[in-house]
Amino acid sequence: MKLNVLGFSAILLMSVLAQAPVVAATQHQLDIGFTDLAGLDESFLGARYRYFAQDLESLTGPYEFKAHLNRVNNYAVGGFSNGDFNYLNIDAAAYGPEGLVMQASLQRISDDNKDWRDTDYLVSAALGKQMNEQLQLGFNAYYSRAESYNINWQQNTENVSVEWTYAPYVRWTDIDNNQGWDLELKQLAGRYRYVQGRAFYYVNQAWSVGLIANIRNTDNLSDNYELQTQYWFNQHVALKLGLGSALDSGSGLNSMSLLLTARF
Repeated sequence: MKLNVLGFSAILLMSVLAQAPVVAATQHQLDIGFTDLAGLDESFLGARYRYFAQDLESLTGPYEFKAHLNRVNNYAVGGFSNGDFNYLNIDAAAYGPEGLVMQASLQRISDDNKDWRDTDYLVSAALGKQMNEQLQLGFNAYYSRAESYNINWQQNTENVSVEWTYAPYVRWTDIDNNQGWDLELKQLAGRYRYVQGRAFYYVNQAWSVGLIANIRNTDNLSDNYELQTQYWFNQHVALKLGLGSALDSGSGLNSMSLLLTARF
């Protein structure tokens, strides 16, 4: 994939934002890069724009986590295109009365060439409730659809597979004076079901470290454990890095994350 223009634009944007004075409310975010996570549901590639319904600058908490801690509605769209490959990602989070938390997302990935056309869709929705200041309980629903269309000189074949998945989730967040833990356990589903555990520690307002564990429930697919860290150089510019492995004998790296974030 030819990402040299994208990378240059990201560096230029970050340089400008890092030096620019604050002149307006901070309600916009631009992410550029990728979070691979071994090709699982929460992977991302390309550029993504996110809008926050409230100014983040005046709110308290770690920079990365302000929207969640302060219950700020946000909406995002992003993706990537390179010849025959196209990726689209849309997601939203909304906070209602009585501690309600509503989230939804859509992913579409298509890969076309002269011999085949593959298209994958993943739609997810989650409804949760903040039981107290730390504990959130909720329920996830996933709709996954994979379409494969093969072309050859004898005949054309089309295969479609559809899967619905439902599962609860639990999240525990304990942040005090910009330090503390955010823990989450949930079942995810795309082409294959798996369980994801997330454990992140916020060292201070700018720096977080954590582990994402994706546990497969099939024998022919590897688990994935990715260590991540994110650092905010100031309240407008951040860099996230991650490396993952299956942790079995002889396995090397099988996932990577590199994401530049700018808020303005």
